[in-house]
Amino acid sequence: MNYIQKIKRLYDLSENKNYGFSENQILTLEKKLDIELPIKFKEYYLELGIEENLNYSFNRLLKPENEIGFSDDSFLVFYEEHQNVAFWGIKKEDLLQGNPPIYGNYDTVEKLHWEIETSSIENFFLLMAVFNGTLGGLPYNGNYFGEVDPEIVNFIAANYTLISEISKENQKVYTDQFYDVIILSFDKDTNCSGAFIGTSNQERFDSILEQLDIDWSYLSYDDEEDHNEEQL
Repeated sequence: MNYIQKIKRLYDLSENKNYGFSENQILTLEKKLDIELPIKFKEYYLELGIEENLNYSFNRLLKPENEIGFSDDSFLVFYEEHQNVAFWGIKKEDLLQGNPPIYGNYDTVEKLHWEIETSSIENFFLLMAVFNGTLGGLPYNGNYFGEVDPEIVNFIAANYTLISEISKENQKVYTDQFYDVIILSFDKDTNCSGAFIGTSNQERFDSILEQLDIDWSYLSYDDEEDHNEEQL
């Protein structure tokens, strides 16, 4: 599967439906900025760019009209953190590549400081799909902030597949054929300090909850309980 197919499976999106911006919108952006956008950049925007849960549930994909533009130090900024304290972009000189690396900026107060986030656009959009999904984009999601038992970490590593292209030492991402995802966070001493889960399938979600003995800080079921209480 390519990254688009993986994202569609995770979010249970139809293979026969388009969830993207129009070609005219992308052409207008290229003309406005006097550039040609990378092939994989255009591919994502044209196929998945307007899907709300995927792109606008937490961190945010910038829209072609009046949102995408160059920073003062010539990075094409196209994605922003949900509290506007970080953003992501492509080096201007890398725009000639079809699938260039993505850089993140986490220091917007005194100076611009860019760090490599992913080795390619494909990996970046897959990472954000997973991240956004576990933080509200997927209908069934949950998180835990605290020490996770090493036995649980070992269980996940043994029973799920590591997505190596979007994993780092302090953040490992696992999946079962992209029907569900699990993110594990690690501190500087390599202790697991948090867990995030997400899926579009309720049975799979319930199975994960049964398998992982974690006192979850939040589950999407909590919202349903709050809603039911409000109706009483």
